[in-house]
Amino acid sequence: MARLIFDLDGTLVDSLPAMLAAANRMLAELGRPPVSAETCSGFVGWGVRVLVTRLLEHTGGVPENGVEPALARYHALYGADPITGVIAYPGAGEALRALAAEGHGLAVCTQKPVAPARAILTGLSLMPPVTGLTGGDSVGVLKPDPRMFTHAADQLPPGPAVMIGDSLIDARVAEAAGVPFVMRAGGYGERPEADFPVAGQFAHYDELPALIARIMARIVPAETAR
Repeated sequence: MARLIFDLDGTLVDSLPAMLAAANRMLAELGRPPVSAETCSGFVGWGVRVLVTRLLEHTGGVPENGVEPALARYHALYGADPITGVIAYPGAGEALRALAAEGHGLAVCTQKPVAPARAILTGLSLMPPVTGLTGGDSVGVLKPDPRMFTHAADQLPPGPAVMIGDSLIDARVAEAAGVPFVMRAGGYGERPEADFPVAGQFAHYDELPALIARIMARIVPAETAR
């Protein structure tokens, strides 16, 4: 069976409402105009520091005292309520439970710090079946550094690993880790280049268990033949 490593934001859950609320409150406290959901979603994926930096740049520039005060305030605002307005994508919970019942190990690898990520996963009844969690504060690096992926995968029983995400950053961590990449259509952030090798793509979680079965059918014989 496989070790299935999922991104969180834009892959398993629509967390943009909570991120947008914290972002716009932080900006309002600085006397800045609010940003739209579309603008905010385009800044997601590279870590909280990049998100806050891009928000500041978009609304008038980084203040003279730097990014740190705004970053700390965003963390405080978001950490106080990371789950209001957050929903799991339709069918995600059912698909995860089906995959776990088939014997696959499930973990999440996210740029989000562990505490809010765990709050979301447990609050939406996704952990379990998810049993492993690596966040942006787990190993001192962020995706696409493959050490994040390895940290998540090492929390699961041995087996071939697959990265499942929605954006360029997830595609790049899969490439760096040397594992297949499965893309959920319609997430956040930048998309992989058109010629990027994608092992499979799905629009609804109803499709995922069968897609994983097809990918495993290709992976396991190839590994057995080595």
